[in-house]
Amino acid sequence: MADRIGSSRRPRERGITQRAYVLRPVRSRAARIATWTLACTACVACVAAGGAAVRGYDMRIAATHASCVTPTTPTSRDDVQDTLMRAQLALKQEAASRATVQKSADALAVEVGRLKAQVLFLQGQSHSRR
Repeated sequence: MADRIGSSRRPRERGITQRAYVLRPVRSRAARIATWTLACTACVACVAAGGAAVRGYDMRIAATHASCVTPTTPTSRDDVQDTLMRAQLALKQEAASRATVQKSADALAVEVGRLKAQVLFLQGQSHSRR
């Protein structure tokens, strides 16, 4: 709490806001030290847990990355041909889907142009009526 610093004058002579006060701690020094120690311990524990989590995540990623680095290479000529045929088929499918998307985009661009022309016409009609 706050205690008023002693003065020889009577309290009525000065207002409450003109008195001098000193803050006094409510809890004991031991309680304050224990609180700070507990808070610091909790912070250190959180940092340690975070470090352990990051280390575990890094180890898991490293293990996953190691399995991705070793490529599975086909051993026989037939396996190579099969892999090549699959890649060519995937490329053809990708080209076909891109062509379809491009046709759709072109049709939508024409539709947008037509709608813009209609909007401009209707705006011109509304301005001529005023």
